[in-house]
Amino acid sequence: MQASEQIMYSLHQTLSIVGLTVVASGLVGMAAQPSDRTLKPQTVSPTPRLAQFGLPDIVPDVPGLPDTIPIPGLDDLLAGDPPLTTSLADVTREVPLLDGEAWGEPQPLQNLPQNDRGAYLATPGLYAIQLESYCLKPGTHGPGGGDGYGYAPLAGPRAEMIRKILRQTVHHPNISQRQVQVLLWGIIAQTRLSDMDAEVQQVARQLLTEAEIDTINGDALGLIPDGMRRELLGHLPDPVQRVLNAKAELREQLSRSNAAYEELEAIAILDGVAPTGEGSRTIPSQRWSLHPDGYFVRYFPSGYRRTRMQALVPRPATVVRDERDRITAIDYGDGYRIETDYNETIGAIPVPGEPEMKIYRFKAVRLIRPGKTVTVRDQGWTFVGTPTTGAADFADLVQGDAIALKNATQLTQRRNTFDWQDAQAANERYQDAKDKADKLETYGESLDEPTREEGEQVLDQDHYQDGLETVVENDPEAKGEWLGEHFRRTQQAWAYAICRISNLGNAHQCGDPDPDPDPDPDPDPDPTPVEPGGDAAVPGNTNRQRLGLSNRAW
Repeated sequence: MQASEQIMYSLHQTLSIVGLTVVASGLVGMAAQPSDRTLKPQTVSPTPRLAQFGLPDIVPDVPGLPDTIPIPGLDDLLAGDPPLTTSLADVTREVPLLDGEAWGEPQPLQNLPQNDRGAYLATPGLYAIQLESYCLKPGTHGPGGGDGYGYAPLAGPRAEMIRKILRQTVHHPNISQRQVQVLLWGIIAQTRLSDMDAEVQQVARQLLTEAEIDTINGDALGLIPDGMRRELLGHLPDPVQRVLNAKAELREQLSRSNAAYEELEAIAILDGVAPTGEGSRTIPSQRWSLHPDGYFVRYFPSGYRRTRMQALVPRPATVVRDERDRITAIDYGDGYRIETDYNETIGAIPVPGEPEMKIYRFKAVRLIRPGKTVTVRDQGWTFVGTPTTGAADFADLVQGDAIALKNATQLTQRRNTFDWQDAQAANERYQDAKDKADKLETYGESLDEPTREEGEQVLDQDHYQDGLETVVENDPEAKGEWLGEHFRRTQQAWAYAICRISNLGNAHQCGDPDPDPDPDPDPDPDPTPVEPGGDAAVPGNTNRQRLGLSNRAW
């Protein structure tokens, strides 16, 4: 190679390093702010322009060297995406309707069989597992401070590669969590694998193909002196600078053969109290997210290296309604079923202040399971309809302090009225219904909005469950039945209804109810594959760690 060609090659490599380092931020909008120090695309003489970057001057009389060299502006340098782009904006599948619901004690997910992909095969119910998790956003604070996390899919140019690594760890118990984390930091910081420690290269060869390794090396950035980095990034917002500097420092450390894990960790994980980042929002720590595969998940990190995941698998059920849209049966297709008759003598009781809500008293409720039926008569009631005004007044239903129940006529009258205790219970159930109606409205806006009818049916199913709980209170046999499988199944069927409206266009992922007129004694629906690995847990505080979840239990 001639001398002029060698100089030009080195020059273009250096300028590419300068540009691509800034591209790695992935925060285009925040960086594209007016600044006196923003570099403008222009053609300039090489010597004074390179001096601004701290580069050595080029000898002007080298044969073949052009007089001018194009320098890209900062806006151009920020046009690309970083290897991973997942952010809080991707947390779009939260399920506030499930807030505050108790689901009992979770079963260990890791005790279930796994398929070839490492997914756990789960029947309906609540499960929990401690997973290895990984820092996917160096230069931010670790989990803590009560900030909740939501589900988000991995996104960005290297999302599939990172997802593969997270899922493959379960098949490589010989590879330590630290080794996997160093490899992930290398990919996110755009470090050449060929420049990294031989141990990391060996790990990469076990988890990735040669073509994938070549891709990583092709995306790699070079090292930039501290002074030059400060000059390039100095005008950017502090959070952006922290992330970019962390990636640059990781590249420098990872390119050394003797880099200690503790040194890398100190760069990637910030100490101290995490301030609330720009664009943050509150995610309650107990908040469920709907996984696209038809189950619910929530995350409880303990530092960045370990995360407890809970999974709620809904139970498919067929809900039968009459012409008044009242629930008359819930059928699980395996011999378990709840049936309801309504008191037609009383009929609909209007809710004062809520024109779209009615109260219906139960005539009979039958709790059915294989080999046994328990019937409760003339107990309990349910709402039908959705709160719209927030102005219900149940005191208007109370007729007198007491009624002497001396004959059937007065008994019918009593069942059509409320005493003060009834009114208080009705108000509590109404407030809960109003809260869920508000959440449903917000929930629908964050997804493909469910139709009004679908939303009302979900709320009516919750009203119905509340009514069943009051039915069994004074019947010991019914209470015993209800506190077992019937209660769990009713809850899981409600979660199934929520899953179906949330997965509009993809509702089959929630399971397919198929009532069997002659069921086997104890069949279960086909198991749902629950695959933790390859997903991201994203905090409500944008200054905290974005976590990658492994299939490997802690």
